[in-house]
Amino acid sequence: MAKKVDVNNLQVAIGDILRDYGDVVYKATEEGLTAAEKVLINNLKANSPKDKGKYAKSWKGKGKKYKLHRYVGNTKTVPGKSGEIPLSNILEYATKSPHQGLIKRTYESSINQMAAAVVAEIKKEA
Repeated sequence: MAKKVDVNNLQVAIGDILRDYGDVVYKATEEGLTAAEKVLINNLKANSPKDKGKYAKSWKGKGKKYKLHRYVGNTKTVPGKSGEIPLSNILEYATKSPHQGLIKRTYESSINQMAAAVVAEIKKEA
């Protein structure tokens, strides 16, 4: 049964309801970001060069370390003059790389899919 609200306290009652709803949206957004992370990883795997397949298989999420953020990276490294270098940096930024800018283009083309994944999770909870 709905709680009776005094006319003078309407603003407080609405604020309480919106605060509760905000908590639900926040939690659903966290789940949605996990779904969006999976979308991006799948798209990066699909668009990665597949010489031996190790690079494409090395896309990983960094977990839920930060609230409302997800980070994706590639764990494949190659030997360099001063130690191991992430292969993703070489392919993305080397001027002679035929794959220069591929990660950025894949991210940008995935934005609508990632946003849809977040919204789908929010709608599940609403």
